[in-house]
This record gives sequence, structure tokens and C-alpha cells, in this order.
Amino acid sequence: MKIAKKVLLITSLTTLALSCLLLILAIFGVQVFEGILFRLLLTLGTFAVGSGIALSELNVVEKRKILGFVSLGFLGLSVFLALISFCTPLFEVAIFNKILGVVAILSVLFAIIVSLNTKLEKRFMPLQIATYISLSLVVIELILLIVGISLFEIDGMLQIFLVLCVLSVGLLVATAVVGAKKRG
Repeated sequence: MKIAKKVLLITSLTTLALSCLLLILAIFGVQVFEGILFRLLLTLGTFAVGSGIALSELNVVEKRKILGFVSLGFLGLSVFLALISFCTPLFEVAIFNKILGVVAILSVLFAIIVSLNTKLEKRFMPLQIATYISLSLVVIELILLIVGISLFEIDGMLQIFLVLCVLSVGLLVATAVVGAKKRG
């Protein structure tokens, strides 16, 4: 497990650094958001995020093997589908990318819920439930947008979405604080 964590950490930090380098180059006029550089940026970003989340999921595997492996499986599926999309002509196929987006968002939501619940167990349940509900509502809205439903044309939906995003970030910070307090 130590070797896997080390590999994931190095992969995540290296691909994050390379992604940041590409974005900095874009600031100075390099055409990063088109062609091969855009696909490279997406691939590096996928590895950075996927490795980072997988790293935290390895901690879940140590406490809850089945849930941890299921979460890693969903995450691996998301990364695999993303790499297929970015490295093949499927990049141009809208339905494949919509499926990819839905699978990726759901796998990240699942990983967050499993990780938080493993860390906090049955403590702070009202805070956990509020966090899961808020995150789930954000994910539902994102999925509806991915599949092509124009939610933001409905009066007040953009504001509701933004409030849910702020609330979700605040709740995630709160759960991180109480989770750190538990460890301390």
C-alpha cells in the first residue's frame, strides 16, 4: 500500500505541475486550448485529479475494503473513459462525452461521500447528511446541464446553483475541520 500511495502522490503532483505549466503558457499566448496541447492538458488534468482522489481512497480501503475498492473502481472507470475520449476520435462524439461526464461526476461524489463517512464514521451525522444532500443537489444540476437541459434559463436556477456550490464548499470545509479535530 505504501508503494501505491507513493506512486499516486508522485503522479498527482507531477501531472498537476505539468498542467499548471501548460496553463501558464496559455497566459503568454501559447494556443493550449486547441489541438494536441488541449488533449494533453485534459489528459494531465485527469491524471492529476484521478491520482489525488485515488490517494485519499486508499485510506478508505484500509478501513473499509469493499467500499474503498468500489470507489476506486468507479474512479478508475472514469479515468479510463476520459483517456479513451481524449486520445481517440471519440473526443468528437457528444453522447460518449455526456456519458463520461455523468460517470465522472457520480464517481467523484461517491468517493467524497465514502471518504467523509469513513473518516467521521457516525459522528457529526447532521453535518454529514447536510453535506451529502448539498453535494448531491449540485451533482444533479450538473448532470442535467451535461445531458443538455438548460436549467439556467429558468428564473432563479443560476442563483440556486451558486448558493448550493457555496454551501457545499462551506460544508466540505466544516467536515474537514471536524475530521481533523477527531484525528488530533
